[in-house]
Amino acid sequence: MGSLSPRDDADLLGGRRTSLTMCGIAGYLGRFEPALLGRMNRAQGHRGPDGSGEWHDAQAGLAHVRLAILDLSATGAQPMPDATGRVVLSFNGEIYNYRELRVRLERRGISFRGDSDTEVLANLLACYGTDCLPWLNGIFAFAAWYPAEQKLLLARDAAGVKPLYWAATPEGRVFASELKSLKGIPGVDWSLDPEAISAYLTLLYAPGELTPAKGIRKLLPGSFAEWHADGSMRTASFVPAHYSQEIQPFTEKDAVEACRHYLGQAVRRQLVSDVPLGGFLSGGLDSSAIAHYAVKSLGAPERYPCYTIGPADSASLQSEGFADDFPYAQRMSGHLGTSLHVATLEKKAIEDVDSLVWTLDEPTPDAAAFAAQAICQQAAAQGVKVLLSGAGGDDLFSGYRRHFALRSERYWGWAPTSTRALLRRGFATTTAAGPLRRRLAKLFRYADAAPAERLASYFLWIGQESLSPALSPMLRESMGTHRPVDLLLRSLDGLPSGVSRLNQMLHLDRAHFLADHNLNYTDKMAMAHGVEVRVPFLDPDLVSFSERLPDALKIRGAESKFVLRQSMRGVLPDEIITRPKSGFGLPLRQLIHGAYGKRLRELADSGRLDATGLFSGSGAIALLEADKRGEIDAAYPLLGILCLESWVRQFAGR
Repeated sequence: MGSLSPRDDADLLGGRRTSLTMCGIAGYLGRFEPALLGRMNRAQGHRGPDGSGEWHDAQAGLAHVRLAILDLSATGAQPMPDATGRVVLSFNGEIYNYRELRVRLERRGISFRGDSDTEVLANLLACYGTDCLPWLNGIFAFAAWYPAEQKLLLARDAAGVKPLYWAATPEGRVFASELKSLKGIPGVDWSLDPEAISAYLTLLYAPGELTPAKGIRKLLPGSFAEWHADGSMRTASFVPAHYSQEIQPFTEKDAVEACRHYLGQAVRRQLVSDVPLGGFLSGGLDSSAIAHYAVKSLGAPERYPCYTIGPADSASLQSEGFADDFPYAQRMSGHLGTSLHVATLEKKAIEDVDSLVWTLDEPTPDAAAFAAQAICQQAAAQGVKVLLSGAGGDDLFSGYRRHFALRSERYWGWAPTSTRALLRRGFATTTAAGPLRRRLAKLFRYADAAPAERLASYFLWIGQESLSPALSPMLRESMGTHRPVDLLLRSLDGLPSGVSRLNQMLHLDRAHFLADHNLNYTDKMAMAHGVEVRVPFLDPDLVSFSERLPDALKIRGAESKFVLRQSMRGVLPDEIITRPKSGFGLPLRQLIHGAYGKRLRELADSGRLDATGLFSGSGAIALLEADKRGEIDAAYPLLGILCLESWVRQFAGR
């Protein structure tokens, strides 16, 4: 990962480089004062404690602060020019195969000052332009300025691990790793986007390019944008569409062997580091598999400290449909011989919605983010700068309950529309008091919808019709033409023909639930404490293998992630392999009718909910009461209302 520390060569490519004490990647193309770079850097200064820098010429400016992972010397400082002076680069992330790519460049006669992946990327971009992007195995977001061509290139990794936002103004375009850096820039449109607001309340995230602000967009994963000084712009993808490969007739034995090979290879690739590293360990299949291969590759359990969340109130979690991870994490740590560091979730921190929203940058209503924060905070305090995560295993190999829900359609999906409508109405009247009832009601909520719409609806936490009374008349009207399901359906349009329904759902998981939600909040919480989170399951070779698997090797009978589980037999303890999917959770419904509910009533009584222009205070309280009576499952949307009120106040200035 790169950034800038002071250098003697003050004049590079005609621009000036100066040393600061801030962090992030940010910059502009257009008629901006260079002082803007410092303000943008200061806003996201938490993202890197190890060095900072700025570079600008008459047309463009780049800013960066370094969390040093590779090449800790000053030769890894950023913004960084290539060897020829054609490119200057501001880079956030990791390129795991940079040493192989460096050999290619050395054969072309390129000489290197240091040993950073940033220097390799700068020279690749100078030599090959965007043609080199498919070669990169890593997690990244970067900006590269070509002074002679008057062109700024932005790009983001294929999985969407690293965030990148941008906005157009009358003076030009600006970009940054976090929305915070775009606050206060004249001309950025912070008016609220009803389509995005609807998505946050029903999906928990804004899919694709959307953000809460109309004038700010995300660069899509696996894509690049070329900005030219004349105002023109070009965007394109540099990765193939999901599931564009042919399904291969793997035997079970061959698939198991391949799974072991690709996962082990992915972990080895991502262990490269010049600083201490460790891993998340929930005791679930995914994080346990990562930990096994990490310890095996490192050759010493003490080199891979593991981090988990401390003992939970099991009764409270079970009422929410979650299991207590802690005993499983202990079992797995003992099996591997690793140390296990236990992070605790402080009541005061969990109740602080304002801090959650500020750190996440987006109004993401998911209390699971607190777990990532607690673990990263503890790891950082112990000097660990890199953590490996098990994220992505469910999204590649079919580990979520909605994947089983989709497969259950074979038992009822063939029924006439009228019969399916009866199923929908029957479960719609069922109280949502327990996790099973909530799941059944969600399963049949759109039973009589068309197949594609029904598939997309499994991602909704609540229907717009149920949410409507809590919204302001203005928002109800503007949302009338915006359905979150339609956003997901448009995403399905980009898939090749013939993709199975299960793989269609997995595409939505990877493109949106993973990229727009899980990876987004993990990056923000980790970087707030100077920690890099790596995701071995998203290694390109492992992803490619998962896309070529037949559905029957992903789900078999009642067994999810079939091939992954089989590959771990004889390697992990049986209780880890056979453990049902749970996921990390907090007793959200207790919080909704405790501290969060109290906060919601205060906002409603004070008129602050109504003042946002988004919500009806009385309608929100009515929704809260309906949830308490078990008439509706609205816990996440109610947290969404709290998060959006906080976001509007902190970011949009209302």
